[in-house]
Amino acid sequence: MNIKRTLLAAIAAAGLFAAANTSAAVVSLNNQNFETGTLSGWTAIGSAFATNSTSVTTNDNIVWNIGAADTTMAQLDSGNSSIASIELALGLTSGVLNTYNTNANGGDLTDGSAIYQSFVGNIGDTLAIAWDYVARDYIPFNDPAFAIIINPDGSAVIDVLASIHGLGMAVGTSGHTGWQTFSETLTQTGTFTIAFVTTNDKDTALDAALFIDNVAGTCTPTCPPPVNQVPEPGSLALLGLGLGGLAVARRRSMKSA
Repeated sequence: MNIKRTLLAAIAAAGLFAAANTSAAVVSLNNQNFETGTLSGWTAIGSAFATNSTSVTTNDNIVWNIGAADTTMAQLDSGNSSIASIELALGLTSGVLNTYNTNANGGDLTDGSAIYQSFVGNIGDTLAIAWDYVARDYIPFNDPAFAIIINPDGSAVIDVLASIHGLGMAVGTSGHTGWQTFSETLTQTGTFTIAFVTTNDKDTALDAALFIDNVAGTCTPTCPPPVNQVPEPGSLALLGLGLGGLAVARRRSMKSA
């Protein structure tokens, strides 16, 4: 009898596990491919807009040509809005983004741009979206770009995507990551917010450019490898999120497209 009960319990557990796995889905964001030709479905802060394939010229006249996967992608240039206003809009603790501005030369984030939207998801669902970062500036400036998820309980997952010489993919002076993929498996069920942010460090000139698309586009003359492929691992627990509750911010290794 005990063997039978154990067997039945194992079968039931396996059924629950299979059901949980089959219920997981890929999150589809509103206007994730930007093929409306606009940022409809997203809220924009600062210098953020939809664009066709375009070029970015750096401080030393290097030209990077960035191509959309289809016809349109989002572009964020890191100026025109205060960091405080971006943090407030996302319900983040004031100053939290600057804690990720790792820069041996010191300095603080000055301004930036962001796009964000809310979506409904379940535990185990996955979200994936492509991004490409270009630095117009040079060392000692850092200009980090972020992907941020606000969970239903108000906690925040903050990932440094790229910077000039700090966390995330460090590209160096006038560098370029090429297309990469940001992906996240949801650990809660409910309404989330996804945001992409690009910033300036120490000044408000020579904005970094962050491109977002459904899948990877193209880049010429090449899609270069970043200076360092794997960001430093680490985590930081933060209290006092504006939405309430515990905010957990962490940086992950980015997954190449």
